[in-house]
Amino acid sequence: MNSLYNHGLKQTQTITKDLAQFEKNLSTSPLSLQGAITTSITAFKKTIKEYTDLLDKNPTDSSFSKHEGRINKFNQELESFTSKFDALKKQREISVQEADRQELLGRRHINSAVSQPSDNPYDPNQQQQQQQQTISQREGLYNENQTLARGTEQLDRILEMGQQAFEDIVEQNETLRKVQAKFEEGLIALGVSQGTIRSVERRAKQDKLLFWFCVVMMLVVFYYILKFFR
Repeated sequence: MNSLYNHGLKQTQTITKDLAQFEKNLSTSPLSLQGAITTSITAFKKTIKEYTDLLDKNPTDSSFSKHEGRINKFNQELESFTSKFDALKKQREISVQEADRQELLGRRHINSAVSQPSDNPYDPNQQQQQQQQTISQREGLYNENQTLARGTEQLDRILEMGQQAFEDIVEQNETLRKVQAKFEEGLIALGVSQGTIRSVERRAKQDKLLFWFCVVMMLVVFYYILKFFR
């Protein structure tokens, strides 16, 4: 159990470091960092589950209360990591949308400044042009927001698929580990059985040699007895 606890400590350090890096560079951090954090949190959940299952199998352990306290601390840290990661993702999404909106407004402002305005502020053509520009700006913002929303949704689905694949790999690895342990036990049992069989065969061979030696000695004794009485 101590090895699982040490492994969990290393995972918390890694997650804390990645979250700090993500928080420091919300708008410029790569998507791979979010995927790494998601994977680390999933692995941390798996470690907590293994730690809990192992503790449940040893309820009479003298250090039960100590390990139980460690598991509770891990669960609190997991909840903190998850909530902070979700909040940072929302902040990043808002920051990216705001940056895109400012960039779009800047491009619109430049285009408006380049165009030659009419000297008459009440010119119907100018008013209509301004209305069209306003509508175009709103449509552009709406379309970009929709595009960003779809992109974020697709990214969440990709991360979820990656997380599910990672969990499947971890479960398969655990299954293979159990099968390997059973194979090792079988090989050990087979090795003991073969050693026992060899010991029995060696003892049977010795008994056979002793039997034939006794038979020969008995025949020799019979021969001398018969020879003596004759």
